[in-house]
Amino acid sequence: MPGTNVHILTDLKIGEPRVALNLTVVPLSGNPAAALPYLLIDEALEKKEVLIEEISEGGSVPELRLTSFSDRTVLIVDGTELVGAKQNRIVNASILIPPKSVTKIPVSCVEQGRWRYRTREFQGSRFHAAHRLRKISVEHQKVSLKEKRGYASDQGMIWAAVGDIASKVGAHSPTGAMNDLYEQKEKTIDGYLGKIALEGWETGAAFFIGRKLESLELFDRAATFTGLFRKLLSGVAVEAITGGSEGKNPAPGNAKTAVRSLLKEIGLAMFEKHQTPVGVGEDWRYDGQQSFGKTLYFNGDLIHLSAFRK
Repeated sequence: MPGTNVHILTDLKIGEPRVALNLTVVPLSGNPAAALPYLLIDEALEKKEVLIEEISEGGSVPELRLTSFSDRTVLIVDGTELVGAKQNRIVNASILIPPKSVTKIPVSCVEQGRWRYRTREFQGSRFHAAHRLRKISVEHQKVSLKEKRGYASDQGMIWAAVGDIASKVGAHSPTGAMNDLYEQKEKTIDGYLGKIALEGWETGAAFFIGRKLESLELFDRAATFTGLFRKLLSGVAVEAITGGSEGKNPAPGNAKTAVRSLLKEIGLAMFEKHQTPVGVGEDWRYDGQQSFGKTLYFNGDLIHLSAFRK
């Protein structure tokens, strides 16, 4: 990771834990905002500044075509769900799309039983991929990036994970759609979302299910995290519902200590740099003793960091 930014992680402010049932969120802040002005993909879709569609009339499961009409760079966060066209997909990596460009974006299918057009264009979703799906992609990319295969994912494992979540939460979809199981469990998910709110200064958070620190997200600015928070939280909440809540919620002091320990591991980790196979910026990856993860940088500025428990 760029040397000038290593100390950012250990200097972060760790806020007081916020608890909803068996899910705990520990807020983070204190890192500088990137100089790059960008637009989040949901806003770009809403404003019709981007068009996302199948790569051709026949389509291709692992790729979509994104056409940007925007004068600004567009940020897509890994795990973003796109619904419509021939089947619903999730984006495999965090990507910065340059202004006024046409880009093939790497995706995974999260609707195994459909391969026919429902709409011509993709729309954004109110939900985000469960973090186990994101972990599968990040884990697989340890190899795919080294082998110059870009942001590939293990599609079989993605389908299996979606099926496992659906089974555990008692949801059914005729096409095996991840979006369907979220909609069927929306009231339960809202039970988590309604009890955890941001105050507006947070740039990221660590997420616990039960006593286990599962993942950590950090963005360059509060506006980005605020805009993505409810969707990101839905991806953790659906995991909490499945019964990954071994033990009670961690005591607040223990939670902050665990977060501090994770930040220290990330800060001391040896990162491997990859020029982003898609879009612009730099992709840095680490593989630690307790966790692994990735960061997206642009001109030396941190845009997005994700870390996952091993």
